[in-house]
Amino acid sequence: MKNILKIYKEDMKKIFTNYAALIVFIALSILPSLYAWFNIKACWDPYGKEATSQIKIGVVNNDKGAELRGEPKNIGDQIIEQLKENDVMGWQFVSEKEAVTAVEEGRYYAMLTIPEEFSQDILSLITNNITKGKIIYTVNEKINAIAPKITSKGATAVQENVNETVINTVSDIVLSTAKDFGIEIEGQLPKLSSMYDKLLEIQSKFKDLYETTDIAYDGVTEIKSLATSLKEDIPLITDTLSNTRGLATNIIDFISKSQTEINNIAPTIKTDIGLVRDLADEVSSYVDVVINAINSGSENANVLLGNLNTKVSGLRDYLTSIRVLVEKINGHSQNGALSDVLNNLITAENTLNQLYNEIESIKNSLANGNLIDTSKLENVKTVLNDVSNITGNLYDRFDSEILGNINSILNTANDSAKSALEILQRAQDKLPQVEEILTTVSTLCDKGIEGIQYAKDNLPKVENILNDITAKIGSLKDSDDLKDLLELIQNNVEERANYLASPVELEENTLYPMGNYGSAMTPFYSVLALWVGMTLLVSMFSVQAHGEYKPMEVYFGKMLFFLTIGITQALIVALGDLYLLGIYCVNPALFVVGILFASITFVAIVYSLVSVFGNVGKVVAIILLVLQVAGSGGTFPIQLTPKFFQIINPYLPFTYAISFAREAIGGVVQSVLVKDIVIMLIYIVVAILISIFLKKPINKLLSGFSKKFHESGLGE
Repeated sequence: MKNILKIYKEDMKKIFTNYAALIVFIALSILPSLYAWFNIKACWDPYGKEATSQIKIGVVNNDKGAELRGEPKNIGDQIIEQLKENDVMGWQFVSEKEAVTAVEEGRYYAMLTIPEEFSQDILSLITNNITKGKIIYTVNEKINAIAPKITSKGATAVQENVNETVINTVSDIVLSTAKDFGIEIEGQLPKLSSMYDKLLEIQSKFKDLYETTDIAYDGVTEIKSLATSLKEDIPLITDTLSNTRGLATNIIDFISKSQTEINNIAPTIKTDIGLVRDLADEVSSYVDVVINAINSGSENANVLLGNLNTKVSGLRDYLTSIRVLVEKINGHSQNGALSDVLNNLITAENTLNQLYNEIESIKNSLANGNLIDTSKLENVKTVLNDVSNITGNLYDRFDSEILGNINSILNTANDSAKSALEILQRAQDKLPQVEEILTTVSTLCDKGIEGIQYAKDNLPKVENILNDITAKIGSLKDSDDLKDLLELIQNNVEERANYLASPVELEENTLYPMGNYGSAMTPFYSVLALWVGMTLLVSMFSVQAHGEYKPMEVYFGKMLFFLTIGITQALIVALGDLYLLGIYCVNPALFVVGILFASITFVAIVYSLVSVFGNVGKVVAIILLVLQVAGSGGTFPIQLTPKFFQIINPYLPFTYAISFAREAIGGVVQSVLVKDIVIMLIYIVVAILISIFLKKPINKLLSGFSKKFHESGLGE
């Protein structure tokens, strides 16, 4: 211990007995504080009005304005007027050309340009075509790293001011309109009830709508099916029409031939009718012969009755053939021109049938030996006379009436056949159009099916929407909420417009105030100055003692010397921060203690490095300085730095020395302060322990290297 104090006293004596050493001592004591003070003062309040007002920003207003409700508005001019009363930034109201030149040359840090259409775009909010207003912010970032951030805040402030102005204006318009609208709504409430009743009526119609759509769907589907079927039958219809046309042609030919043949055989027909008449007369005469034979009891009576029936049968057959011919001809007549003739023939034919049966009955009765009532045969004569009269009448009318009607019927049939042929031809000609129409019908049916299906699918949705609307209107028309809303929007327009412009107020609550930016940066620059000061110390003063001393005696003896200077540096820095600069500090005494503690820690670390490792230790101290400037979180939050610095941050002495000083300046959190003290004590203990155990062997190991380096003439 005696030798430790001896080394310390000798070093202190040398300082006060050698003016050069004294000057260096004083300089090294003061230089770190100057480094800290100048830096702290330089950033004392860079964001304050006195500082930012010196940052020149060009302002260019090209806004041509716009109209709002018939009144001219120029929001650009409003912005300019507001900025002229704002001294936070160095606003320069110049032309666009001048502003561009000044920014390019670095005389202005940035410029704000209000475009020509700015007011028009801002006021588009109350139109159907909304366009955001733009303020063009142009910055020259190469002039300075921080200036763009400051100018950006100025531009943001302008933006916020404009936003507030716009919100105020629009809110006033909207709320005024809402007031008028509210008055109108109040007058429309009776109509609302009427609308509700109409909606209820519409609701009741949906059942019919569903049924109608179903019927329509089925109908269109059937039409499509029919059209498809008809279209498929077109080839068959074409063939049928062709065949029918051939048949009609054959009918015309047949009628023509028939007419010719009938005209040719007309005399024969007439003769046959006359023959029937004559046969009727003949048979009637023959009846007298039969009656006489029966009355005389002749054995030939039965034979005569058979002959009579044969004649009647023949007469009937003649009449039937004539009747069939007339029937066919009359069938071609539209008005039945030969119906009277045909009826007479049928009557005569039926009469002959009855007559035949009567004669056959008489014949059978006679053959059985029964007596015959000849009066029945007299009736036969009467019937035959009727047949004779009928056929005679036909015979007499044949040339004048019957043959003319026959030709007329055949001519009509021929004309009808020709007309039918023409119709068939036209029908066949129309078939392509019919097919096209069927195709169109099929396509329209597809569209119809699609449309009806869409209606069917969406009718439930429409019904649900209508139900919702009806329910909402039903609840709204008598709602107290509506009355409250109407009362709300009809009153206090100006007050509510002001509220919408700024609905939220930010109430700031600073937990641990730091006074100003300079005070906030004091921990970093003060701690940095102490490390720099210690690095200068070990560079200027030797860590070796002259004389025969043990390594540990030299280590602790020299440590006292460096601690003396380190403490002196720390006191000057701390007291200068407090009373020369006047930093904001909640606990000045703790701040002084913290700076002293930090200096002691740095002395232990840096001195131990140089004491143990020599010049290599100086290099390590400088490396640590560089790492700690970036990795301590003294300027930017450590979270903003690269991952490497975030990793090493917990292991750097700066981290805890700066934290200690911040606790003193802003306010103490006990857990944080205790942690800082404990870790710095660990650094001191570790540094001393390393020196105790490693100084002698490492010094011996590096002696050759140090000697060789000294021989180079480049070092001590």
